[in-house]
Amino acid sequence: MRPKTIVYFERMIFAVLLLDILQTYLDWDQIIAQVAMSHPNSSAVALPLTVTVFVLVLVATLTLLISRRRSKIAMWVSIAMFTLDLFVVFVQSTTDETWLGSDIIFAALEHIGQGVAYSLLFTPSARRWMNREDEKTEKLCEVFE
Repeated sequence: MRPKTIVYFERMIFAVLLLDILQTYLDWDQIIAQVAMSHPNSSAVALPLTVTVFVLVLVATLTLLISRRRSKIAMWVSIAMFTLDLFVVFVQSTTDETWLGSDIIFAALEHIGQGVAYSLLFTPSARRWMNREDEKTEKLCEVFE
């Protein structure tokens, strides 16, 4: 049985993904305009759509590997991606004057949600579950019953 912290982690990450989809939908015209300006000879829709879908599928897959398969590798890859994204957003927000207030709010909500979700992975119950210590005690109980 998965601990509640792992269930909450999964739900929070998927809520953040839904928030990211909403932000992408709201900023789609701006994204297409930026891609068209930087890559005039390419398809303006294919590149951002491909990148967006790839990142969403990657994060969802890593989340499910963590919450359903207890993958520590997926956990650390996901945390590394989060910290890298946090750094990129921080640098971008301090150097780019075109950021809107709503972009900063969405980015802050996403990163706060992800930070809280990843912190849930380091609670005692989640660590025991990730280390499969709960299975060891169940097997011991079965032996001595």
